[in-house]
Amino acid sequence: MRRFPLLLLIVAGAACGIVAVGFHKLVDAMRSLLIVVALNQHTPLRHVFVIAVPAVASFLIALVIRRVAPFASGANLARVRRAYEDDVAILDDRSILATLALTPVSLGAGAPLGPEGPTVVIASGAAMWIARIARAPKSIVRSMIPVGTAAGIAAIFNTPITGVVFAMEEVMGTASRDVLGGTIIAAVAAAVVERLMLGGKPILPVSPASWSDLRELIGFAAAGVVAGLAGGITIAAIWRLRRVTAGVIPHIAVRAAVGGAIVGGIGVFVPRVLSVGYETTSLFLHGGATLRESAMAFGAKIAAFVAALSCGVIGGTFAPSLFIGSALGASIGHAAALVLPHAHVDPGAYALIGMGAFFAAFLRCPVSAVLIVFETTGDYGLVLPVMLAVAIATSLSRCIAPHSLTELQMHEEGFREPVEANDPLAGLTAADVMATTIVTVRADLSMLDAARRISGTRHRAYPVVNEDGKLIGVLPSSAIELAAQSGTMDEPIAAHVQPNVIVANAADDMLDLIRRLAHANVDRCPVTDDEGRVAGFLSPADILRTRLRTYSHGAQDDE
Repeated sequence: MRRFPLLLLIVAGAACGIVAVGFHKLVDAMRSLLIVVALNQHTPLRHVFVIAVPAVASFLIALVIRRVAPFASGANLARVRRAYEDDVAILDDRSILATLALTPVSLGAGAPLGPEGPTVVIASGAAMWIARIARAPKSIVRSMIPVGTAAGIAAIFNTPITGVVFAMEEVMGTASRDVLGGTIIAAVAAAVVERLMLGGKPILPVSPASWSDLRELIGFAAAGVVAGLAGGITIAAIWRLRRVTAGVIPHIAVRAAVGGAIVGGIGVFVPRVLSVGYETTSLFLHGGATLRESAMAFGAKIAAFVAALSCGVIGGTFAPSLFIGSALGASIGHAAALVLPHAHVDPGAYALIGMGAFFAAFLRCPVSAVLIVFETTGDYGLVLPVMLAVAIATSLSRCIAPHSLTELQMHEEGFREPVEANDPLAGLTAADVMATTIVTVRADLSMLDAARRISGTRHRAYPVVNEDGKLIGVLPSSAIELAAQSGTMDEPIAAHVQPNVIVANAADDMLDLIRRLAHANVDRCPVTDDEGRVAGFLSPADILRTRLRTYSHGAQDDE
């Protein structure tokens, strides 16, 4: 790849810094005009206003996005990564302008999300736009995407190192030295602009935190465990509920309005969860709030966060991850202070560690999670507990949800990471690999009837279905053999049906499904359609057959 022109990088970085600061000012202005006005009402209708503002705003925003810029919905970082790895046209002008205009309204109306993901979209678009004006080659235009990402994050938090590493972890993956060097230059330029415009005042002012008792490492590890569990469960819940809500409420605008109303309802009781919440996050990081307040904020923010993303409310996931993590850590810190009253426990230290741990667990950027703690505080006294908690949280979260929300959306859109692209099963679903010529048995049959039905076949297990063809479980062939030996062939097969350890959907990604099978220590499973009816069966032979067929076709192409 060609070396980046130095002047282009400096101009792009400075422009991204201006855009990021201006975008945040716009978010603050819309917040003052919308949700703050609703919260400050002193009439009996205050609760109605708090619920109606995010609901109506989300409804109108979804209508505009549906008609003007469909790409502007969904995970912001998924669009940025796909634009870099696949097609820069995904970051089209309409999507960028829609993100710029509509995200401040969404966040200003109380959406419990963040501006960082949208800022990355806008900054990346601005960097590409500058490169096009300079008539740079297409390869340079494409490489301006991580440049904009790094510059946007650096300008928001005044953390240039975190900006560069975040661009590497979330967008670039493995990158050339030229691209990495370009992101560093742009991030520094953006951070300088932020200092000139705001005086270097951080969005999250944090006091140096400390710890003095080795017993606190148990508490720090506990923060990592809880953050990992919470991060993984949150990802899984959002993805599952997104599919459920799309099925129950097909109209995108109505779905967004429902999400906004739920958010407003939660905000009536816990107003701190509404909008971005930097002030509350900073409060936790300074050791403020009580155990009850921080615990309530943690639970309410997660509930509002899941509801918003599940229903298509627009906004980013960066700021809420910091809020949720700091509230979680503060809760554990206050609890630790009760358990160790003579250990001088600093709840602010736990809030910092919880912030980094949940950030890593949810966004899957562990190095960025560690660095943002150090760059925001300027204090490396917590390096050991932060790294411990981040490592634990990331590992546990991956056990629950193997992929981040960004990766899940990319997979749903049919895009595969380059690392997996060479796998013969990459891009295939269970429907592409499963055997469809299968024998099923009805649950109301006897063992003798089942034996007659499967006569002439030699499978290890047979799907058992009800009268509607929906899967109930599987009947092992060994169960029929044992019944024949014991003379109990007249028994109903219901007594011998085994529950399904793993049930695949026909649309499931094969690589993900293989990981699930390996984790459950099973090698085969039934496959169902969206209604739960048996569509096929997947065995090691089916997987091997597909791999061999793909390799065979590849060998023929090489001849």
